[in-house]
Amino acid sequence: MHEYKVVPAPQRAQKVKGLKTTEQRFANTLAEAINAEAAGGWQFLRTETLPCEERGTLGSMRTTTVTVMIFARELGQVRPKAATALAAVQEREGQTRTEPVLRPRRSTEDGPEGDY
Repeated sequence: MHEYKVVPAPQRAQKVKGLKTTEQRFANTLAEAINAEAAGGWQFLRTETLPCEERGTLGSMRTTTVTVMIFARELGQVRPKAATALAAVQEREGQTRTEPVLRPRRSTEDGPEGDY
């Protein structure tokens, strides 16, 4: 027996240093979403695009499409903490992410030689 998980598919590609084309960035965004779920023990099955009725203005209904990713795992499988498992996977793959360095804004009084 399996249990299933359905999550919305990413709609926008994240900017990644070194990836130039939209296709490369979007593929990377999908891979990160899949790897994040895999770290929690979920196996990617497929994506589906399904119709979804939503309420519009003044009570009208309209149909849109929603793309979702479907994951599965065996029932009774040990469920690791996703954050811990993802960090272990990223470290093993050499993809450990560092937090961005935040620098204060340059003051207009400093001129072009001001500190960053």
